[in-house]
Amino acid sequence: MRSASLCRRALTAACLALCATSGCRPDGQPAGLSEAHAGAIRDSVSSALDAFRELGSSPDPAAVAGFYSESPAFRFYESGALRYESAADVRAALEGLGPGMRVTTEYSDTDIEALAPGVALVRSLFESTLQGEGGFAFTYGGAMTTVWVHEADGWRILSGHTSASVPRAGAEDGAP
Repeated sequence: MRSASLCRRALTAACLALCATSGCRPDGQPAGLSEAHAGAIRDSVSSALDAFRELGSSPDPAAVAGFYSESPAFRFYESGALRYESAADVRAALEGLGPGMRVTTEYSDTDIEALAPGVALVRSLFESTLQGEGGFAFTYGGAMTTVWVHEADGWRILSGHTSASVPRAGAEDGAP
């Protein structure tokens, strides 16, 4: 396992490289993207996210594994920890759910931002329910952020993060 310091440096370098190559600008409109192009990216990623959600709730939740990039740069974090370092790790976890397990996910407050040609950021709240045979059900939710890249076979998740809501002392009904 990589040291935390090395991972932070690598992630910082990747973010800086992404900003440098995508032409990040303070006005929010990435260099090299017209509003029409940015809109087309948002629509295309939205369709990919819908397909991702539908496949995830199919009788074979592992079918959704094809939406994860095979790039060696792939990383996925859950609740503050690096959970998956490859698409193969994700596939193994999905296959580990076993037969008959269904995962239903609903997204809300979804924001899709075109960062550069072939690169988009998706931010959303989510609620997922795992349902198995015999009435087993487990629901969890939180927030997610994913970086989607357009590869030869379409839009794929290159990196992402999910986190569960954490109750705060003195907060009322989800207030920060």
